Parts: sequence; structure tokens; C-alpha cells
Amino acid sequence: MKKLFALLLGLTLVLTLAACPDDDPEITDPDDPDFTDPAARDTLYVGTPEFSGEFISWGTASSYDIAIRDLIVGGGVVATDQAGQFLVNENIVENVAEVEEIMAAESEADLDDAQYASDVFDADGNKTYTWEIRDDMLFSDGEPITAHDYAFGIKMQAAYSIGQAGHTSRTGGDDLVGFDAFFDGETTDFEGIEVIDDYTFTLTIDADNLPYFYELAMVAASPQPMHIYTNNGEYDFLTADEHDELGDDDMHIGEWIAQFISEPPVSSGPYVMDHYRRDQFVRLKLNENYVGDFRGHKAEIETVVVRIVPSATDIEHLLNEEIHVLTGLVEGDKINRGLDADNLQGHYFDRIGFGGLFFHTDFGPMLDHNVRQALAHLVDREQFVETFLEGYGTLIDAPFGIGQWMYQQSDRIPDELISFSPDTQEAYDLLDDAGWGYDEDDDPWEEGAGYRYNADGDRLRLGWLGTESEFSDVLAVYMNDAFSEAGIDFSARQAGWDVLLDNYYFAYELEEEDRDYHMFNLATGYTPLYDPYYTYHSDGLGTTRNTNQFADKADEPMADFSEQVGHGFSWDPTVDDGMTVDELTEAMRNLPAAEDEQFLEYWEALMLRLNRLLPVLPLYSNQYYQFAVNDLENFELTGFWDWQDAIVDFRFAD
Repeated sequence: MKKLFALLLGLTLVLTLAACPDDDPEITDPDDPDFTDPAARDTLYVGTPEFSGEFISWGTASSYDIAIRDLIVGGGVVATDQAGQFLVNENIVENVAEVEEIMAAESEADLDDAQYASDVFDADGNKTYTWEIRDDMLFSDGEPITAHDYAFGIKMQAAYSIGQAGHTSRTGGDDLVGFDAFFDGETTDFEGIEVIDDYTFTLTIDADNLPYFYELAMVAASPQPMHIYTNNGEYDFLTADEHDELGDDDMHIGEWIAQFISEPPVSSGPYVMDHYRRDQFVRLKLNENYVGDFRGHKAEIETVVVRIVPSATDIEHLLNEEIHVLTGLVEGDKINRGLDADNLQGHYFDRIGFGGLFFHTDFGPMLDHNVRQALAHLVDREQFVETFLEGYGTLIDAPFGIGQWMYQQSDRIPDELISFSPDTQEAYDLLDDAGWGYDEDDDPWEEGAGYRYNADGDRLRLGWLGTESEFSDVLAVYMNDAFSEAGIDFSARQAGWDVLLDNYYFAYELEEEDRDYHMFNLATGYTPLYDPYYTYHSDGLGTTRNTNQFADKADEPMADFSEQVGHGFSWDPTVDDGMTVDELTEAMRNLPAAEDEQFLEYWEALMLRLNRLLPVLPLYSNQYYQFAVNDLENFELTGFWDWQDAIVDFRFAD
């Protein structure tokens, strides 16, 4: 069975959405220093929805920000190939055979040399990986890349000091020995990270985190320019006590690094940042010191401009060759126009993700899964999918992508899922059961009686925040009237991507009376490291990790579906193996890497339970279409190999 892996630690998905500014940001004045000509094939133009400018990981980036980040961070000791296979980067790592031997060992008994085995597994069962890197690598500014930069790269994503500068997802090295003490600012010594010499370092996994289905991802590391981000040693990580002693005007390392978030000055990847013009474009130049990807392949196109193009006109820009690459198209009309164009090449792959209506389940009416199920029966999802995707996608009933190997090999999914079809009476009954069965006069609510109320006289109010996009425009048609007719006081707003992200990620910090939005339409793309623990486990409550603020605990299950036989459910107590979402996500991640079949079984059970609890109402998964101008060679993408990965192979034909 195919196994999929990834480099990203902590995150199993990234958010995507066709959210764009109202105005076309094209620069047409030849005298503008940022004017460039797409007709000249010395520059690659890539069209993108708007990005936030978070080009150093700081916790809330979109996939469009991450694409830029991937261009300027390279040299990782771990890589993924076009199929999503996880591998040791042979172009960077000198001791590949040793690392692979360590990876295969589950205990000392699996290693022949006793002394060597004791170096890998200590008395507590902690497991140490030794990385030896090549000694001829340079950052874009000519400074040597050393083991110190790899160690710094992990610490930079975990340090207490970084959190004091607003980093919201400090998960770097979170599976290594000593993470908690380093994270909490008890010490500046990260016990599980040791630099042996300039080109050798070790990473030690805490035994409590083993086994793990994606073990090698726990010890992935990429270099960050320590000389830049410490200002050549002026700044260092501080303990919590040391932070308390800082004066109001004292700058610390977190604040120093934060200055570079939108324009990192130094690169280890194929390109180096040249200029970022907010809400318009990012321009990057070739990094002559880049050593290549895991195959040793290097980019040749001198300049890359990643340009924001409005969703309404993005295909026009491509057809007119004002941009050369446009990826991730889902709308049927745009796809058809791209396929019919003589000057474009195009292909598709099954999406490793989905689009849906994402709920905040921790406040107001959304606390009750019956309300969420009622909404599922009110939205005509099938008609929405047909209107929005025009035949290039499929309705789904659980949070998966049709390109995921688990879905493709499952015998239970989607057959055993409940497909919430439009059923107003079922929706009304569920709302009644949830306690919203009264009208304004405290009589039983009837259709046409206006808003619904509960026994305390509270009106059933729900707020939706969408983006300024076709996705939102089409979805609104299928929500507004249906929700209002069901007695819901429904408020709808569309805003920019930055506004949506702020509310989606951080609303849990507000008092309940200050929260306006219960649902958000979003699309997700899973990384190869599919670890739903990070998305749905209650350990993530009160953080930006569990964005649904969803909790289905072992000792406090969210629901017992045996009570819902009267609502179209054919209850089978084994349908989710008797396990809650917390238990299932823990079980999945704690499997050894070889346990593919057991992983699949747990995944099936998880999908069945999420299908009923609905932290997100899935709408569609689809084919992702990618288009480029005909003279761009080697334009070959997959669900795990996006344009920023393939750019090392792109060439313009002579």
C-alpha cells in the first residue's frame, strides 16, 4: 500500500481560497522601476490570489505565502518527491545509509553493533538521528551553511522569544527531547538538538512520541541564516525570566527576526527575495549559490514574479500571456477556456484536499452537532457543486481529498457515509431537538413563523464570513434563503483574505459576546504528512492549531449517535470502532510507519465519526487544473509537486 509523507511538522493542511483584491494590480508604466515585460522570456510570471506577506513561518500563512517560502528555503535534510514519497535528501546528506538504518530500527535489537545501538537508543528509549551535511553549501549572500544554521532553524520555530514577538504556532522540534522546557522559556538549551561540529548535528526524538507513522518528519531540518537572524551574534534566545527583565525599549531576537517576515534577505533555496510590493507582487532573483533539490536540479530562469491577479480575470491574464503560469483552477468555465486555448498547455490531478463550510464549534448554537447537521440538510450541496465546478468536481461527505491514497484504497469510504441531502423537515426536527423549537411568543415554531428561539428567549443567530470570491458568491445563493426560511437570523459578510484569517484563527481569544462568525467557506490542501491530530484533537483547543475549536474527548464524547435512530441514521456501534476523535487521531499517529492497513482502518473510522459530528461541512473535492504557456518546458505538476517545486526544471523554449 502506498505511503505518503511530508516535511511540514505540525501542520496537516494549508488554507487556500480564491480571495483577491478588487483592483487589478498590473503595473503598466514602463518608467516604473517594478515594470517588467512578460513577452521577454527572461522572467517567469506566476498568477496567484493575494498573499499575506508571511514569508518566514509565523503561524498563519496561507498556501500562497508558503509557495514563496519554498522558493527561498532549501537544503533540507529530508525531501518529498513528485509522488509525495518521503526520503533522505541525498544531495545534502553525506551519511544516507546510516540515516536509513536508524529510520528502519524500532529498538536496539534492530541494530547489529551494540555500541552504535546505544548511541541511537538511550536508556530511556529516546532515539537519536545523526545528520552529516555536505561542506560546500553557501547562502545567497556567500556565507557558509553549517550545522549551526540547521539547529537554529528548528529553534527559531519553537523559542519562547519568538512567541513573544507574535509567532502563533511554535511547533519546531515539538517531538524532540527538551521541547517543552525550551518552548516555555525555562531554558535556552534545547536538549534534543546538538551540534557536533560545523557539518554534523544530532536530533533526538523523545521516546514518548514513538512510534510515529511519519517518524522521519520528526527529524526534518532546513537551514536558516543564523548570522542574519541573530545580527551576527548580537541577539540570542532568552528565557522567560530574561524576557521579564527587558526594558521597554530593549529589542530581543523575536522582534529582530519579525522585521524580516515579508522580505527575508538571505536564501538557501533556488531563488532569493528581490522585492515585495504589498497587494501586488513578489519578485525573486536566481540564487546562484543554490546546490539543487534532492536530485541536484537547479533553476535557470533568472527572475520570477509572483503576481496577484483577481479571481474574476485570472484566466484572461493567462490567455493574454500577461502571466505564464496559473495553477489550482477549479471553475468549469475557466477550465474549458484554458483547454480550448491554442497558446496554453494544461493538465489536472485529483485534489489532495477539499472545499467546505468550516464551523467554529465552541460557542453559540454551533456547540450542538444537531445544529450543524440541520445546516447540512438545508444547503443544496449537490447543486452548489454543479454550479460552481461545472462537472470538474464531486460532492463529498467527509473531510478528505479524492487524491488521498486512503480514499482511493478504502472499501468503506464513501459508501458508508451519510450524504446530507436537502431535507427541510429533517433540518427543522434537528433544530427542534437542539432546543431552538420556539417562536417569539414562546409557542412551538412553525414554518413561516419568523425567527426561532430557545426556552430562554434567545434568538437563533448565525454569522457567516466569506471572501470576495466566486466560491462565496455561489455558496451564498444556497444559504441565505434556506437558512432564513428555517427561522435562522442569518448574517452574511464577504471580506478580504486577511480579515477572514484573523477571524478564523483568532476568534477564540475574544469574549463570546464579541464573536460574530460561526462559519467560514474555505478550501484545504493536505500535505503528505496527514496527521489529523493537529487539526481535530482537543489538545489544540485554545490555539490556532485546532481552528474549529472542536473537542470529542475520550472521557467526554461530543455525541452518542445511538439516540439519533429517528434521524435517518442506521446506527452500528462499530461504525467508529467505539472510539472518539481524540482516540482515533492518537491511534493513527502512534502507528509504526509500516502499519499502512491499520492506518487506513483508523482513517475510515475517523471519517465516519467526523461525517456525523461535522466540525466542517464538506462540499467538494475536485480535479485541480494547471495551465501554462506552451513554450514553458517541463511543466509537470502533481498533488505533492507544485509549481514552486517544479520550477527547478522549468525552461523557456528557444
